[in-house]
Amino acid sequence: MNKPKFNYNRSDACCHFCNRTENPHPDFDEPIVTAKIEANNQDIELCINCYCELETSAKVRNQPFSQLVTEKVNLLRILDKPKK
Repeated sequence: MNKPKFNYNRSDACCHFCNRTENPHPDFDEPIVTAKIEANNQDIELCINCYCELETSAKVRNQPFSQLVTEKVNLLRILDKPKK
C-alpha cells in the first residue's frame, strides 16, 4: 500500500478509529490531519496519529498494513454491535 495523501484544514475531518476531530496539540487550534484509505471495500478516514501507530505496529508484527487496518475495522464493528 502506498502512503496516503493527508489533507489539512478540513472542518469535517474525523478519525474512524479514535473519533478525534480536533488537533490534540494545545498550540494548534485546527482540525486534525486525515487521509482516506480503502479497507473492507469502504473508505476509512484516519488521522495521522492513528496511521503512524498502525504503520509502526504493522512493521513490528511483520504484517501487511492493509491487513492490520482490516482487522481493526472488523474489531470496531464487533464492539459497536448493539447488545440484544
